[in-house]
Amino acid sequence: MRDKRTVLFPSLLFVVLFILITVTGFLQIKIIQKNLQELLKSQGEILFKHLKREIDINLEYLSLLDKSPSIITPNFLNIMVYDEAIVEDLYNLLSDTRNLELGKIPLEDLLILDDKGKVLARKGTLKIPASYIRPLVSKKQETFVKMPSKQENSLVMGLRIGDRIVFFSLDDAELEAFRKKSIVKEILDSEGKRFDIFGINIYGPKGEPYLTTGEKRGNVYVLSRLLDSKFLPKYRMEILLSRVVADDIFRRMTVNFVFVLVFLLFSGALSTYAIFLMNRKHDEKVKEMEREIELKDRLVSLGRLASGMAHEIRNPLNAISISVQRLKREFVPEEDKRDEYNAFIDIVRGELRRVDRIVEEFLLSTKSRVPFARENLYAIADDVVTLIREKALLKGIDIVNHIDRDAHVECQKERLKQAFYNIVLNGIEAIGNNGVVEISSVMTRESIDISVKDTGPGIKEGDLRTIFEYYFTTKDKGMGLGLPISYMIVKDHGGDIKVLSEKGKGTKFVISLPLNQTKNARSAVPDVP
Repeated sequence: MRDKRTVLFPSLLFVVLFILITVTGFLQIKIIQKNLQELLKSQGEILFKHLKREIDINLEYLSLLDKSPSIITPNFLNIMVYDEAIVEDLYNLLSDTRNLELGKIPLEDLLILDDKGKVLARKGTLKIPASYIRPLVSKKQETFVKMPSKQENSLVMGLRIGDRIVFFSLDDAELEAFRKKSIVKEILDSEGKRFDIFGINIYGPKGEPYLTTGEKRGNVYVLSRLLDSKFLPKYRMEILLSRVVADDIFRRMTVNFVFVLVFLLFSGALSTYAIFLMNRKHDEKVKEMEREIELKDRLVSLGRLASGMAHEIRNPLNAISISVQRLKREFVPEEDKRDEYNAFIDIVRGELRRVDRIVEEFLLSTKSRVPFARENLYAIADDVVTLIREKALLKGIDIVNHIDRDAHVECQKERLKQAFYNIVLNGIEAIGNNGVVEISSVMTRESIDISVKDTGPGIKEGDLRTIFEYYFTTKDKGMGLGLPISYMIVKDHGGDIKVLSEKGKGTKFVISLPLNQTKNARSAVPDVP
């Protein structure tokens, strides 16, 4: 339940933060999109005002030109050039007109003659002097042009088209309209290229196309406004700006934001999982510490109880030993039974000494305040091997000591020997018959790891957590005190002991001991009185 709460809180916190970041991000994207739209609009407004100003200035000078021909004109205003351009445009228009249909020609005064000079069709009241017609009829000229002058402001042009001769005339009003349109077109073309405008369109009062530059295609932003010009009343100008750059900026920002969201989602999931793992590891460590404290308390209680019992046992043992000595000295039987009597007495005394030695060793194993001294670890392990080798050989078990011969630690020699003895004996008893118990070491900078590995059947996974609890045993014989006592001794040395085992693959005890003892390195296991 605690794990669920621990994972739930950071998960909910991450979800809330992720939602806030996502909502804020999308709002920011909307704001950026709106700002880009406003930027295009502002750019369009500036260009619109600039183009309107250029159109008004040039058309204003055009209207003043007749009144003051010597006036200094702006860059776009060159009347001669525009008149020549008008003639060229009309020539192209008439040359492309099929069958010379009068209704399709946007001119008020038009005259169509055959190749003899006879009138075939007329539009308006145009009258052409014979002197203008004669060069075309005689085919001496293909075209005739009379440009405007001070005496006569009209423009007259004639040209041969197949077997037809066409004349047209532009009066002052028509010529001014054509000039006006040419000037506006030149402004739109020039300024459009200068400012990289996608397209510019101008529509007449009724919405009919007046001038068009560029094409209205692709991804464009359209700004449409009334020109509000006295020279082009009720005309509307439309500016087309490319959205490619703005859309590219918006797309890249959106992609970056999505990438950030994915990264946050991924990193948040990893962080939540890491928190879960760290918390579980912390809980396991806390539980392990609690088990160690509980085990220490039990071992201390056991040690005190056993120590008291050992003292109580030694007193009657001493009395029995004295009584046996008196029996052997003062109550000697007859000669024929004396040898048998002495043999029984010696057996009793030997067993009493063995019990006394066992009690002494047990009391020694519970004394944690024996002075520490620098001892050779190989020698300690070798003493254990010597003590237990005969028992191992009887079962066909080989004990191998591979501890570094130069390994030294600060320790309580006899107690540490007792710990090693218990663990090695546990391995021998686990193997049963025919196997190997290997003792080895690995040195680090501040500690040494002693491994005791056997080739026995291994320990069940469920028993690994309880093997250091007193009275726990899987054997038919024994009280289950050897490993708990070894555990307590190792902890008193400021070390640790771990068990690595797999069913059917043997067991490995790893004892970690500090090379040097400090005042705070040893576990605070009280002495057993």
